[in-house]
Amino acid sequence: MGTVRITDANRLSMVKPELAATLNVEKSKITADELTVASNRKVWWNCPDFPEDEPDFPMHEPWEAVVNNRTGGFRKRYGTGCPTCRMRRTSVQELRLKAELSTVLPIDIDRDAVHSNRVERVDMVVEADGLRLVLEFDGSYFHGTEQSCRTDSAKSRRLREAGWTVVRIREAPLDLLDPTYDVQVGFLAEPEAAAADILDHLVVLRLLEPAAAERYRALDAPQAEETARRWIRERIGEQAARRLEYSAQNDAWDSMFEVLVDYEADAGDCYPTDEVCVDGRNLGRWCRKQRGLQRTGRLRADRAERLATITTWSSQTAHEAGFWASYDRYLRRAELTDPREREQLLSSRDATVWANSLRRRRAELISRGDDLPGDQLEAMGKVTGWSWDPHQEAHDAKVAVMQQFCAATGRPVSSIKQREEWNGQSVGIWLNSWRTRRDVLLTSQEAELEALPGWTWDQRGDQWTSMLQQLANLGVARGHIQPSLTLGDEREKALARWKRNNKSRLQGRGDGKALQLRALLAQYGETLP
Repeated sequence: MGTVRITDANRLSMVKPELAATLNVEKSKITADELTVASNRKVWWNCPDFPEDEPDFPMHEPWEAVVNNRTGGFRKRYGTGCPTCRMRRTSVQELRLKAELSTVLPIDIDRDAVHSNRVERVDMVVEADGLRLVLEFDGSYFHGTEQSCRTDSAKSRRLREAGWTVVRIREAPLDLLDPTYDVQVGFLAEPEAAAADILDHLVVLRLLEPAAAERYRALDAPQAEETARRWIRERIGEQAARRLEYSAQNDAWDSMFEVLVDYEADAGDCYPTDEVCVDGRNLGRWCRKQRGLQRTGRLRADRAERLATITTWSSQTAHEAGFWASYDRYLRRAELTDPREREQLLSSRDATVWANSLRRRRAELISRGDDLPGDQLEAMGKVTGWSWDPHQEAHDAKVAVMQQFCAATGRPVSSIKQREEWNGQSVGIWLNSWRTRRDVLLTSQEAELEALPGWTWDQRGDQWTSMLQQLANLGVARGHIQPSLTLGDEREKALARWKRNNKSRLQGRGDGKALQLRALLAQYGETLP
């Protein structure tokens, strides 16, 4: 292959000026102007975080790494940074994680060794109530080689043979050495997030009660920050700890930013769901955090500038962006009269789904004492025929028709047959629907229905009770309960048919209706088999 021509578009000093400043020109025998960002040349680098001697933290030695490994691709995210910093950073991660886990597990904080067939240096030890547990934190920078995997596996095997349960905590993208006992945590994951995942894993292994893990995860915040800070200060000093923290946060942010760039190129937006995880870290949550910081003016200016380079990035929430993306079409659809044009602009299904989602979101916000932004409420007020509660409006309209029916006909609603219609309205079907779906009605809606003349929730049951009472009244008036099917008026004939049908239907039964009818018949010398 020919030599790559160096231009301002690929020159290391132009594209990555901060990184170019860490190039050790003297040892590399080349300048940043002579290198491209994609160069495969191995050069020497100075530590960007500790370039000078400090009283409590000496200058770090330069190290060798390929240019491309530091400017892009896999290794940039997982480490060709300063080895000394990486060693310190791994130690800091371990201390934070140990502090968090110690709030749930009885970790012996001063113990760093156990016995197999030799003395084994370990990260965390739990020995209580019959449990002999060793937790080993494997940072991605130092435990990713084939040799380290062989060494770690051999150490776990020796400890298990000596009666210890070993759980290796593998930082992404490291694979699990033991698929049963090992657990993976996110790359540079927040200590409380990693601790929650580890505790959940111990529950699966039946080494911890589920309630303990659930209580910790429900807190959703670090529980031992001050303890961790004290341990870190004691180990590496205050100033070094602060600078390492800053460096680690930058690395983690850069890693997620690069993933967001790739996601946007594939999906066409910057709104990943919570199912999108990278190296054990949730990209959706990370994006929401950046938006929150940006809207409140707390996002660093350099980070805001980098996010602005992504075409579809916006500080709006996913709901806000989705609202305005669909609102215009929904508004224009409501103004169209031609059904074909309406469907072409926005299908009925999509329009219904969007509208119902918006209504649900507002209801959820109102239940928490909040509401949609004022501009969205104002915008929906311009939509022809829009209602925040169309079900309530439909209910109110039907109740009004029922009131008109009773006033115009003089009949109670209890007299309406199931398929009866009035003025083109299916009043019988409405009644049946209200009675059978009472569980979805609001208390206020139930009260409106109960105010209708002759309303009953159990029409058949109430009619049966009414007919039984009519039969009892006949017995009091005539001394018998034998209404005529041929000689009486229509009301008596109906009562005779009811008696005949129920004697046939309820014979041999022992439920409430059968017992009531049997008792009444017995008063007049009749029986119900």
